[in-house]
Amino acid sequence: NHKAIKSFFPNAQLFGFTGTPIFDENATNKIREDQYETYITTETIFQKLLHAYTITHAIDDKNVLKFHIDYFKGKGSQNPKPGEPIAQQAIADAILEKHHAATNHKKFNALLATASINNAIEYYRLFKEMQQQKQAGNPDFVPLHIACVFSPPADGNKDIQQIQEDLAQEKEDNKQNPEEKKAALKEIISDYNRQYGTSHSISEFDLYYQDVQTRIKNQKYSNKDYPHKNKIDITIVVDMLLTGFDSKYLNALYVDKNLKYHGLIQAFSRTNRVLNDTKPYGNILDFRSQQVAVNQAIALFSGEDNGRAK
Repeated sequence: NHKAIKSFFPNAQLFGFTGTPIFDENATNKIREDQYETYITTETIFQKLLHAYTITHAIDDKNVLKFHIDYFKGKGSQNPKPGEPIAQQAIADAILEKHHAATNHKKFNALLATASINNAIEYYRLFKEMQQQKQAGNPDFVPLHIACVFSPPADGNKDIQQIQEDLAQEKEDNKQNPEEKKAALKEIISDYNRQYGTSHSISEFDLYYQDVQTRIKNQKYSNKDYPHKNKIDITIVVDMLLTGFDSKYLNALYVDKNLKYHGLIQAFSRTNRVLNDTKPYGNILDFRSQQVAVNQAIALFSGEDNGRAK
């Protein structure tokens, strides 16, 4: 797009704005010129940096909140290695146990970031089964409302293809056993329709996706004005909603996927929109022991003042 704009407007002066610039450290896309291959950074495209307003500045100015990060250790003596997945059952148990405290007794809601579409489906079914068992054993148990959203196989659908341009993991996942993923998404949407009295279908996926986003944002209403039965407590995602989605009443992120640099900052930043004193920080519960990756990302996007940022 940048090349097209420059060729069409040869005398234009361009200014680029980004919340997560691409530096040498976090560059992944390459460009080939003659026999040389180099990584694309924000500087290679937009040249001279005019001004940097870092996450440190934004926190100082109270434009965003700090992050409160817990690294889950589990109940055993074995500590997982950084980036190493642990049992989904243990993670689901921990989330059900901690969700009320993490969200100020469900005043806020949360995302669960998973590593693949298959993982998202497994978590969705696991939570469903666990909560049914808890209800059977205790009639007073109030289940959390858990939704799940991931893009379906495109099957030539231009709208889905466009959505997936920014969903690298989901795009790749949908190449494997697409019919299984489609069937699972239909099951998830069917449950959603029963829960909320809607009539969404996979053929109009975008309407379902928009409804999920609206219900997450409708957490802002009191239960008196908008009954809790209409709200979502936790949304299970893969790539979706981890960039560009803002809701002041989303305050928690449960992380069971490896994140780094701009992807990590973008995902964490879903939780740090300023509200009032009832939301002092964005709550992150990391199940992958990613302390080194977190420190690297915070340092990179804090510029010169990375010690204080940590």
